[in-house]
Amino acid sequence: MIPRFDFGDLGRAAFLDRYWQRRPLLLRGAIDPDLLQLAPEELAGLACEPEVESRLVRQQGPEDWSLQHGPFEEADFAALPERDWTLLVQDVDKHLPEVARLLEAFDFIPDWRLDDIMISYAADGGGVGPHTDNYDVFLVQAAGRRRWRLSDADFTDEDLLPDCPLRVLRRFPVSEDLVLEPGDVLYLPPRVGHWGTALGECMTWSVGMRGPSDLELASAWIAHLGARERPHLQDHVTGGDTTPARLQVSDLAAARELIADIAPKQDADFARWLGAFLTEPKPGFEIEPPETAPDTATLAAWRAAGRVLLRHPWARFALVSLDERRLALGCQGEPLTLPRALEPALERIVQQRRLPLDTLPVPADATLLDDCLAELLARGWLIPDD
Repeated sequence: MIPRFDFGDLGRAAFLDRYWQRRPLLLRGAIDPDLLQLAPEELAGLACEPEVESRLVRQQGPEDWSLQHGPFEEADFAALPERDWTLLVQDVDKHLPEVARLLEAFDFIPDWRLDDIMISYAADGGGVGPHTDNYDVFLVQAAGRRRWRLSDADFTDEDLLPDCPLRVLRRFPVSEDLVLEPGDVLYLPPRVGHWGTALGECMTWSVGMRGPSDLELASAWIAHLGARERPHLQDHVTGGDTTPARLQVSDLAAARELIADIAPKQDADFARWLGAFLTEPKPGFEIEPPETAPDTATLAAWRAAGRVLLRHPWARFALVSLDERRLALGCQGEPLTLPRALEPALERIVQQRRLPLDTLPVPADATLLDDCLAELLARGWLIPDD
């Protein structure tokens, strides 16, 4: 079964027009909870692995919070109290293919925005306190019940508890009070205050969206330009100047022009770079190319046999137009320039995680598609469904 969100009478288009990046929305029974099966013991097992990012959060009083980072030992879990603690594990989708399948339900969100699926297991009363995030998040209730209190107040760092290992808000005026059951989904745009508390044991899958800030984008672009030979600011001193140290109007104009010259422009170089930058992997999730990859003749045989290709679970794609003849496909922080004739096939590749070869649109020159697929397989961005 392919995961799909049920937007009910609202509909997907209305959600995007009225709620996406604007205001919270609770979707009752939006996803089949049978698709969200993960045992707490398996989550705890992941938290014991050194390559997996995990945290244990405990609340011992209204303003008394503790934070412990993994990897953990079985003894750590055995020593936990009966209530008021939470285990959080990041990037579970990159470790468990059955968890990654939930991302197929987010085909209405740009692929490069999808960051990870964090899964939390909470004992009764467990949570991470009232807080805000700087990104969109879908909170999917997988098991048990969780109470969510929302606040429409504006918060700053001045509202945070001092000397606390977590970014917990010390004041939290509640505007909505909700209880989520298995299959319910709560969407929250950035900076909306939220406070989740487990009502008994529960598990929540949090699907987070990434997006660079203006400073992150600007600094990365400048770092990209820094790899080239760059012009330098020159002075405009003449023999008639009596105070050479004085900045002249021409100096100021030249400095502004030099900065403007390195600002992002709507040209092919910036478009190609941006598609790559937005798909940069987190450290530890770089895809290693396979030792051998199929050639075009093998692909033709696979197509005839109805074989299926899969997207690597760590791969995120960004497709961008360069000009009338070329597109760029960004993945893993790398841009791949491709002919425009592949656009229908590439649109299918970036939208789907399972790709039956015999359903991909074939351009007039069929060799273009097999050359492209062979390259994606050689990079490890696509993998055969064995």
